[in-house]
Amino acid sequence: MNSSESVIPDGYDRIPVPQSETVSGTGLALITFGIGMTLPVFWLGADVTQKVGFSTAALIFVGVCAVLGLLFALTAMVGVRTRLSTYMILQFSFGRHGAKLINLTMAVTLLGFYAATADIFGSTVASALQSSWGIVTPAWVHCVWGSILMTLMAIYGLRGLDRLSIYSVPLMALFMLFALYLGFQRAAPGQLGGFTGSGDSLALAIASTIGMVILTPVLMPDFTRYARTEKDALIAILGMAAGFPFVLIVGGLLSIITGQSEIMLIMASLGVLLPALAVLVFSTWITNTANLYSATLTLATVSRTASWKLTVGGSVLATGLAVGGFMTHFLDFVMALSIVIPPLASIYVTDFFLVRHQRYDIDALKHSAAFGWPALISWTLASAVAWMTSFEGWTLTSQPTLDSLLVALVAYLVLHRLTPVSTVVPSHS
Repeated sequence: MNSSESVIPDGYDRIPVPQSETVSGTGLALITFGIGMTLPVFWLGADVTQKVGFSTAALIFVGVCAVLGLLFALTAMVGVRTRLSTYMILQFSFGRHGAKLINLTMAVTLLGFYAATADIFGSTVASALQSSWGIVTPAWVHCVWGSILMTLMAIYGLRGLDRLSIYSVPLMALFMLFALYLGFQRAAPGQLGGFTGSGDSLALAIASTIGMVILTPVLMPDFTRYARTEKDALIAILGMAAGFPFVLIVGGLLSIITGQSEIMLIMASLGVLLPALAVLVFSTWITNTANLYSATLTLATVSRTASWKLTVGGSVLATGLAVGGFMTHFLDFVMALSIVIPPLASIYVTDFFLVRHQRYDIDALKHSAAFGWPALISWTLASAVAWMTSFEGWTLTSQPTLDSLLVALVAYLVLHRLTPVSTVVPSHS
């Protein structure tokens, strides 16, 4: 994840954003574009393309982002119409304490992306040193010192780093376009279209792509609550619809052309190793600092521990995972996200549009249930069904993510109707 939140003012975590603090859709689109401009996304693009071939991979990347764009549109509307953060929105359906459980899940997810990015950062620097100067160093050393710097920046210098993130997104995009230009000059006729991959499972390729992208639409109210108008909120979708497929496809194309899947080996093959190192270190530092900062904010809703202690604790845990070889399990991680994260959006979208008819009253939360059992049970049930459909012989729609979205929607509506009125607090405009 990459949170280029410098165009967004601080605050309003528990109250609606006033109209005076709203921003344009262009700024929001830049943020959502930047979220996809990360090393793990590039890595996944190369990995999926090597397994299923370029044509199939490109269809998966564009198709997944287009379908999730529909979910994005719904969650974006919830954000702009309520002006509330995702955490506050979740309280209406999951309950005051139930929402904390969900936030803990989000924090674990963010720390997982932090670990993956730190791992890739370490191997990237080690690879660059060896390729350029013949210096052989352990990747974990660079992972650790990089993580220490990211942690210090998250604690002390985030405000200045947020301003730098405005430049990191277009810089990274321009560099990838340049690398792609160099790659096309090297490509043999028919090399790209004729690349069929190793023939791995199509379903697994789709699920891993969904897992990489899904957190963005689920957390979109955090951004679109600042949208000036509903049109501006929808413009933000363009960033995700363009950002993720762009990075995924570039990663896939360059891996085919160079025959490499590790990013620095790709850049070395293109003859731009040192410029790539500078750009990637800069962008990765910003990206992962934002990951850690977002995880800290999320954990702060669960624990009263001082934020700097949460930041250090989260960093130590995630860095330990990175050094311990988290990347070997990264595909399993993103596939798990494709199962457990989508039902969250399905439930709060259903609650907002169909159950409460777009009327959320913050004052009602003070008297609401601590746990929203219809939502929690629906989430558990949807995740379980999606997990079962990931095995051959179990299927509803043939795609576990769609299964989880549909099961969560139907289960929540049914359980909500069966729940005594006293446990569901009505909202008033």
